[in-house]
Order: sequence, then C-alpha cells, then structure tokens
Amino acid sequence: IHRVADSAGTAFYEGEGQLTLEINGSEKLPFSNKFELDGIVFEEPVPNLFSFNNPFGACPTCEGFSMVLGIDADLVIPDKRLSLYESAVAPWKGEKLSMWKEQFIKAAKKFNFPVHKPIMDLTKEQYRILWEGNEHVNGINDFFKEVEQNLYKVQYRVLLSRYRGRTSCPDCKGYRLRKEALYVQVSGRHIGELCDMQVKDLAKWFGTLTLTEYQAQVSKRILIEINHRLQTLLDVGLGYLTLNRLANSLSGGESQRIQLTRSLGSNLTNSLYILDEPSIGLHSRDTERLIRVLKELRDLGNTVVVVEHDEMMMREADHIIDMGPLASHLGGEVVASGNYEEITAHPDSLTGKYLTGKLKIEPPASVRKWKRSIVVEGARQNNLQDVTATIPLDVLCVVSGVSGSGKTTLIKQVLYPALQKIKGEFSDKVGIHKAVTGDVDYLSQIEMIDQNPIGKSSRSNPVTYIKAYDEIRDLYARQPLSKMRGFQPKHFS
Repeated sequence: IHRVADSAGTAFYEGEGQLTLEINGSEKLPFSNKFELDGIVFEEPVPNLFSFNNPFGACPTCEGFSMVLGIDADLVIPDKRLSLYESAVAPWKGEKLSMWKEQFIKAAKKFNFPVHKPIMDLTKEQYRILWEGNEHVNGINDFFKEVEQNLYKVQYRVLLSRYRGRTSCPDCKGYRLRKEALYVQVSGRHIGELCDMQVKDLAKWFGTLTLTEYQAQVSKRILIEINHRLQTLLDVGLGYLTLNRLANSLSGGESQRIQLTRSLGSNLTNSLYILDEPSIGLHSRDTERLIRVLKELRDLGNTVVVVEHDEMMMREADHIIDMGPLASHLGGEVVASGNYEEITAHPDSLTGKYLTGKLKIEPPASVRKWKRSIVVEGARQNNLQDVTATIPLDVLCVVSGVSGSGKTTLIKQVLYPALQKIKGEFSDKVGIHKAVTGDVDYLSQIEMIDQNPIGKSSRSNPVTYIKAYDEIRDLYARQPLSKMRGFQPKHFS
C-alpha cells in the first residue's frame, strides 16, 4: 500500500495534478487532485473569493459595483403597464424599427407568448425571452446588437444614446462577485442568491438547511454565528431588509439597529452603549422587540443609555433622567430622575404628567370631512402586492403600518414621483403601478419633506434656508447710508 501511495504521489507531482491509472492494460481511469469538474478548473474557495470589496472576489467587469454603463431597461420599457402589442418597447416604433415588434408578435404564437399582457404581469421566463429571444424570434438584446453594428450611421448613434444608462452587470447579474464564487453553492444556492433574500426568509432557509454529518461538523460554529445575528436582526425589526441593501438607502433608525446587531454579535461586556432615538420610524410591535434586544445587551453586563421620547421605552427603563422643564433657554435642567414610578409621581415633571394622563393631547372633537381624493392603482414596487389606495385631499392623512410593510415605497417611490411626472416636473424613476387617478388637477404643487439635511453648504442655517435673509438684506440696502455708498443686498451677505 505504501508503494502504491508513493507512486500515486509521484504521478500527481509529475503530471501536475493529473494521474491516469491503467488496469491490466485495458481500462484507463483518469484522476485529478485539482478543484475541477467537466473540464473547468475552479478557484480554491478562500474567504476573499466571496467578498466584492476585495479585488480577488470582485466581478472583473463591474469591479464589484454591480452596475455598468449599458442599456437601461427602464428607458427601453418606460411604461410597464403597456403590453408588447401596445408598443411598450420604446425603440420598436416608427416605420422601419416597428418591424422588430411585428416580427415578435408573429412568432409569439409558436411559444405562447402573451403579446396583450402588460409587461409588469409577465413571468420571469416570458420577460427573459422578450429581452434575449429564443430559437423562434430575436429579442431586445439582438436589436441593440444590430444597432451597435451600424454605429457608423449618425441616426443609430443618436438612437443608442437615448437608451444608455446605469444597468445591472451582464456578467455577474448584479451579484458583484466573479463567476468562480457563484459556482460554489450550498443546498443549491450561491452566496449572491442568499444576499438577495429578506432576512426573515433567510432565517427560515438556514432553519431548514439539510447537511451531511461532515458538513454539519465543519459548519457548526459558523451556523451558530449566522443564526444568532439573523435572529438579532429579526428582534430589532429588520426582518424585511435584504443583506445586499445599500447602506446609504437606510434610514437613521435602521442604521442604528444594524450597529446594535453588530454589538450584540461581538458579545462585549462592561461597555457603555449610547443610542439616540433608535425607535424613530418603528411600529409599536417593533419597539417591543427593540427593548428586548437592549435588555439582552444590558444582561451581558453592559450599560445602555438611550435618548428617547417613546412611552413604551420609558416604562421598561430601569432608570429615567427627565430633562426640562421646557425647551431651548427654558430647559437645560434635570427636573427628575429615578424609576418610572418616581418620574410619574414627581410634581414638576412634564413628562410624568403626560405619562399618568394628567395632561393629554385631546383628539379633535370632529374629524374633517373630505370630498376630493387621489387614487394610486395597482402599485407593485418592492413588496407592494398590487395595492390600490385612496388618499383623501384637504385633510391630514397618515399612512401607518409595521416596519417594512411598504409605507415609504407607496408614498415616496410611487405616489410622489408619479404626481411629479403628471405635473411635468423632473422626477426620479417612478415605481411600478397602473395609474394615479382622481383629483390630480386640484393640486397646484407637490413638496417632499424628508429627513435629508436641509443645506449642502457648511454655512447654511435655518434662516438662510427659508430665505428670510433676503428680506433683511433688502432692508439694509434701502437705508440712506447704503444708497450713498452704493451698497446692494449682496454686500450684506
């Protein structure tokens, strides 16, 4: 056995990883100690191979950014409510180019393609055929290949420029990793597909993962860490996020809760954690989960300091420091401190009076009636499930729901840009929906007030933002001395 092992080792060395075993001069069996299959040699898996922040793992085409300059699908099919028959594909119009549409419609019956179905209702496979074509017909990609072959003609260069934009990388399909990393799969899924899943779905997937005895032994510690962190994300109310969500698209509260998850995962003790209003934007159900996580952090032997207005958070606190008595120059004092009962019993605590119900904000005696409204029909952006919502006008209308239920998507990504587009103003990409109807003409202006910083200049302040200084500068410029010296409003800026 030792001689056979030595011979095999020598053969692998001399054959550079390849060995052929001849049995009785008749049968030959090939062997290889390389990481390969079907004639393809794969990269040995190392941690950097699965990181798009590392040059070794990043897709060489998009360099790990997931986007490249190419054909923008939203420009090619700007209105997904239309069907192919209704000219949903924007470049397939005109006397000459409409032949592509007619050719597709004629061939559609051979593979049961629904030409009268809105693009937004097509299945993934039907949408893929529309772009990539099949053995019966050419798709949108074939059309643009032909356009690129005719770029020596100016009209084709102009045509192509209309549909260029940032689009998903054709090589990594937006997963950011090189193809060698995506070849490695666990239970039929690669790392990119797992990052596309919402945290709640990913936690279920790991919960039902079936492994061999050897795989379970190898991954035991890793799976404990993964499941612990996923559970913490669920506990802080972030089960609706996908793991590949861009950090700059997170709200302030979401960012804080992700940092909280990281802190819990590190299992630090004797540390001080300071959180500034982590319950912003949280539904009451999710606030309860957040409190549970903060208590878990405390139970590890840490101190947790939270700046907070939420009543539920105050009820669960071990100690409360109540600042006041009022705001601005009328504040700046510690009015009361102690547990919940001591704060509510303190005679000077404004917070305590509201918590006990001695002071309260009364609801209006009668709710304002409304006659006009705007209707958002068939909204399907992100997790919206073909939603139709009526938004009354001339009233204070609140859109509520648990975190991740689609509130921001409905208002900020569908309603707001759709109304801007109807009014002829510049807008971001409008979320998928069928129509915005109702008393749209009744609105004279649409303003979005969000949590973004109000001034881009470091010298900006609230007075410059609301343009109050314009009137003050005009006043100074009208003074007799200013006129004598030729001062204009700009001299007082």
